[in-house]
Amino acid sequence: MKVLKLHPLMTISLLQMQFQRLLCCNVTVYVQNSLANAFVTLREAGFPEDMLVEYPIDETLSLREFEEELEEKFNFSLELCSKKDNKPFTNKSLHLFQLITSAQENGNGAREETGRQFDLSLEMLLKRQAPPGFSF
Repeated sequence: MKVLKLHPLMTISLLQMQFQRLLCCNVTVYVQNSLANAFVTLREAGFPEDMLVEYPIDETLSLREFEEELEEKFNFSLELCSKKDNKPFTNKSLHLFQLITSAQENGNGAREETGRQFDLSLEMLLKRQAPPGFSF
């Protein structure tokens, strides 16, 4: 089972990486009806929790149902998008498992590797130092 990990200090860019790994798609997040930039935290986007939340993903849900469920439960607006062009999916009745299956197949029917681990430990989220050579 796939589990979405959400923390109030997580940035939108970390959330996007998680969606790319878990669901093979991207996500756009909105703050007060405006597109949030990559450095906005989930707390700033409206996430009501004060600690790490592990949310199991029901892959039988349609894209629309999944988006609505997350928006209702976690109080921020989002939209699932294509990983290639970052445009919102138009077929919202597509189920998550169909999205994952179609994204994992490449041109000759072989599967891409999706077993990479993603570190969302609390220590990593609370780390405030930028990587060497990185400036704001």
